[in-house]
Amino acid sequence: MTGSLSDHERALTARVHAVVTLTPDTVLVKVLPPWAVDRYLRHEVSPGAVGAHPPFDHRLVGGTVARLQDCATLRTPRDFHQAFRLDYPGSPFHPDRPVLHTMEFAAEHPDRYFVPFGAPTGPREPGYAMTAAALAAGVDPNSVRTEFAPWPFTGTGLTGGGPLALPEWWRQPGLIPPGARITAHTPHGPRPVARWHPPTWTPFPEDPR
Repeated sequence: MTGSLSDHERALTARVHAVVTLTPDTVLVKVLPPWAVDRYLRHEVSPGAVGAHPPFDHRLVGGTVARLQDCATLRTPRDFHQAFRLDYPGSPFHPDRPVLHTMEFAAEHPDRYFVPFGAPTGPREPGYAMTAAALAAGVDPNSVRTEFAPWPFTGTGLTGGGPLALPEWWRQPGLIPPGARITAHTPHGPRPVARWHPPTWTPFPEDPR
């Protein structure tokens, strides 16, 4: 996390997002909450219910994402849980769940994505120093957002996944790009679930094996 880094280490870490950038055809991965898949597949548009379900629109996606190419070594639900650090406060995820779902889609508009630099909740100075290091390293200033959030948010532009850490971005909620797909990840490997052909999600045929 940023508070434990030296100025030199902040500079080296910040350079990741000066080199790793998004293009319109970069394929991104968004981990879906356990309750989201059924709502996507039934094409739900709902204001939600207080204390039960958040608002939902099957045409939209947003939040933390990573590049598909950086997820190549992730095989099981536990891998995704560690890499994306899904153990944040109030998380609906559990590392031992038998299935974890993701949505993969093209970035389309890179200017709608932000890198969350900053620090875990606490003193603000390390967070501002991390943002300054990112700007000094040549990260696009239009993509930088200073944020303070509870650990496991690192503020470095990388998830806190240890050896499975990923460069991360935050996507403004918006329309899902055509051709997006939902994938189920199990201990036995990935399985395609559905593809987005606006205005509907089209399920893939069940694997007969």
